[in-house]
Amino acid sequence: MPDFEKLYYEDEVHWEHESLQDPANRERIHFTASLIPEDVKSLADIGCGNGVFVNFLQTARPGLKILAVDRSTTALKYVQTEKKLGDISGIPAENSAFDCVTCLEVIEHLPVQVYEKALQELARIAKDYIIISVPYLEELEENHTQCPSCKTIFNYDLHMRSFSDETMKHLMDKYGFSCTSIHHLGMSIHFKGHYTFRKLFYKDQFRKWRSPICPLCGYNEKAEPAAQANNSSVAANRPSSGRKLISYFTAVPKLFWPKEKKYYWIIGLYKKNA
Repeated sequence: MPDFEKLYYEDEVHWEHESLQDPANRERIHFTASLIPEDVKSLADIGCGNGVFVNFLQTARPGLKILAVDRSTTALKYVQTEKKLGDISGIPAENSAFDCVTCLEVIEHLPVQVYEKALQELARIAKDYIIISVPYLEELEENHTQCPSCKTIFNYDLHMRSFSDETMKHLMDKYGFSCTSIHHLGMSIHFKGHYTFRKLFYKDQFRKWRSPICPLCGYNEKAEPAAQANNSSVAANRPSSGRKLISYFTAVPKLFWPKEKKYYWIIGLYKKNA
């Protein structure tokens, strides 16, 4: 992988202290496990991260043979099942080696030159089923950050694409798998037009530094003096008088403003064509 990605994904901040264990992610993990058909005896989780899914799965389905694969050696330290170091573009497994293959919160990170190959690899090693989850209808720009050094603007989760119901329905068609079900998880309530409102009046929120490393210049906040980093953080979080005024005048309209449901994840279950 590129050097900056290696530094990014080997950073302990992504994987330590049972990350992804908030209530919404626990629901996602439990629900995903429930989608695994009963006839599945072996499973590979590709892009397993710190093993939050497979570690749960080995308790929930103790008879299941599990292999976890990830390209981060730091992440794999937390995995409690059988594991291998490997990349999704060349998964270290034989053809049709596993009854089910899961790939959770991974393919949204993949650049164009890797994306198609990755889907092909998932289909190659899956004997019967594939389960894929990704962020749902993500506004990629909403999760942007700006490097304090070179001012490059990028998605701080390194997400490169957004997925809709239609995308997920036909995701694996060309690889010999048909979608049998689609599910939405992580429901939350939002004010309609809230994203546009934030872009107009809270532009600074879209430029806060939220990444371990800049993909262009390699800027790393840890390398800065602590005092400077602390001062920058305090300044960024201190509300300006303009922001206070906007908050004051929007307090009452919020009581009557229309709301809408949104979901954070979409999960697809795919079965191999006869």
